[in-house]
Amino acid sequence: MPISLSPELILICKGIIPSFAITFVGFLLGRWDKSLHQKTISNLIYYLFSPCLVFTSLHKRSFDLREFCVIGGAVVFIIALMVPLAFLFKKTSGIRENGYYLPIIFMSTGTLSLPISLLLYGNEGLAKSVMFHLVNILVLYSFGVYIVSGKASLKNILIIPALSATILAILDAKFHLSSNPAFAGQMLGVAVKGVEVIGYGAVPLMILCFGYSLNSTKKTDMKDGLPGGLLKIIGGPLLALLIIYIYRATGVMHAAGANDILLHLDNRTTEAVIMLNAAMPGPIMAYMLNVKFDSCPLKAAAMLSIGTLGSIVTIPLTFHLMQMFIFK
Repeated sequence: MPISLSPELILICKGIIPSFAITFVGFLLGRWDKSLHQKTISNLIYYLFSPCLVFTSLHKRSFDLREFCVIGGAVVFIIALMVPLAFLFKKTSGIRENGYYLPIIFMSTGTLSLPISLLLYGNEGLAKSVMFHLVNILVLYSFGVYIVSGKASLKNILIIPALSATILAILDAKFHLSSNPAFAGQMLGVAVKGVEVIGYGAVPLMILCFGYSLNSTKKTDMKDGLPGGLLKIIGGPLLALLIIYIYRATGVMHAAGANDILLHLDNRTTEAVIMLNAAMPGPIMAYMLNVKFDSCPLKAAAMLSIGTLGSIVTIPLTFHLMQMFIFK
């Protein structure tokens, strides 16, 4: 008797399996060569690869301001409510490092949710997911850096490379600087192509480093990481349901669509994208920040491993919740 898999589970597996394969390569590299200096690589990712990836993801995008505020507000709401939950888990676990917060309160919104959004909801779903990704990354590289580094200076936030890359990308998208037919525009376009090439290498490099770190992860790290990893993938979609309820109750999102079926469909797609991204495990970029600032990177790696494996179960359950509460 042939085994039947749901379309959602197939999509998730297609998104996760390549990441698992690259992680395994990084793990094998750690077995073969113990001399890799992860702090140097994390600095390269922080100062070069991640900003290039952020720029590449944004510089051709155009955003609707109202929709951006709706989705961005949901991101901030989810992160804000995850902070006290993460604090309680950190306190009960007896962990002192603030890096424990990052894999719990932030979401892996790039490598998995974007292709799923595109396949399920088309270009509209992808555009909405990119907005969610943008705000999540901005908060990670500002508030997240503050948490893990303990530096509250506005200057330190303003000089974060990914934030500068975001500003440059928005300017390029707004004024079409790199697509200008003038000579300066053509030269800028060539530079942008180089930035794109570097940006494409960011995700596999981060996953390789993550796999490499698993060689040093101990049973105690896995034990400490289990509660946080599960909290992320279970609490995220539940908080998303709460924000969707608040949006509907306050009129930000209209639940009924008798008068305008297109608006109704657009609102439901926005809600689905919010819930999908909230269900994602912690981001590998959070782990790389923990490496950079020497804040419990092995526990972060454990949380990411548990969250990613657990998401194979929780994301299909999230789709089921969507059918019950969003697309009913």
